[in-house]
Amino acid sequence: MVEEEVRKVVASGRSSIAITIPKKWVSALGIGAGSHVLLRFMGDHVAVIPLGRTVRGSGANNVIEVDRDNPDYVLRKLITQYLKGIDEVRVKFGGYADVKDEIKELVRERISGAEVIEESSDHLVLRFVTPIPEIPIKRLINRMMLTVLGMLRDSLDILRGSGIETEDIINRDNEVDRLYLLIERLVMMGITDQSILSKLGAGSSRELVNTLMVSKSIERAGDHAWRIAQIIGEAHQMCCKLSELHISNSVVELGLNSTDILREAVIAFINGDVNDAMEVLDRRVNMRGKSIEVIKSIYGSGLHVDVGGRLMMIVESIRRISEYSYDVAEITLDTYG
Repeated sequence: MVEEEVRKVVASGRSSIAITIPKKWVSALGIGAGSHVLLRFMGDHVAVIPLGRTVRGSGANNVIEVDRDNPDYVLRKLITQYLKGIDEVRVKFGGYADVKDEIKELVRERISGAEVIEESSDHLVLRFVTPIPEIPIKRLINRMMLTVLGMLRDSLDILRGSGIETEDIINRDNEVDRLYLLIERLVMMGITDQSILSKLGAGSSRELVNTLMVSKSIERAGDHAWRIAQIIGEAHQMCCKLSELHISNSVVELGLNSTDILREAVIAFINGDVNDAMEVLDRRVNMRGKSIEVIKSIYGSGLHVDVGGRLMMIVESIRRISEYSYDVAEITLDTYG
């Protein structure tokens, strides 16, 4: 529950001012005469934090009691704590200690900066390390973009007959997910503590939130990149090599165009360039026309439904990647226009 009161600022000595805090508030926080508090400037307001307490500590509220044999459920709870900005979490396994090793592996794959600092047969203590001063948030966006572009190009190379393993592309999606969660954690921290905005390289909370929206579009593009690789791998196992079909060349060309659009859209956001963002949006009609041409070619090819259907799924993923790129361009206009 949020309580509010209006208090008058009064002079205190020659160069200071003071306000009084309601008695029931200080009692609830354990503050008394002579107590020390931390004053934190938050950009547009000031937070008063009792020393000895922390917003992101490792107290009783940061304990996860495992109550089911479901590692993904525990991972979801850990991610929730991570996004809240919590630094340490204790996981108590009780009668479900057999899932401990799997949870450790899931955390390693999905959460950036997570490390086990304490472990026994029935519990883990995890610390989440966030290097705020060293990593401006747009550098993370750039890293996400480069990873997804690599996944896309490699998926298209497989469609052209290269020997790249589809499993390698699918595994790289975990890195994209880790970067996205790290960006979301930093955004949440920046919103609640505006004193770190400059460290994140953001000029305002609005820019920070829009950066999160851009990272979500990149993360979704990455999902479609590994989906393309997955479809090609499934086709190879079940029916045929899509790379041996002449029509696959048209699909590859469409995918390369979509890859270029994604790269240009994200770079426009990173640079805050509204003109480049407009150029990305200007390519929308032409790209949709090319997609329709490829779809018509697949329909008219006479391919078996198992083969043609998989090519259509790849084209749909390519189309979705382009749509996410247009979303990024529109966010750039909204943020910097």
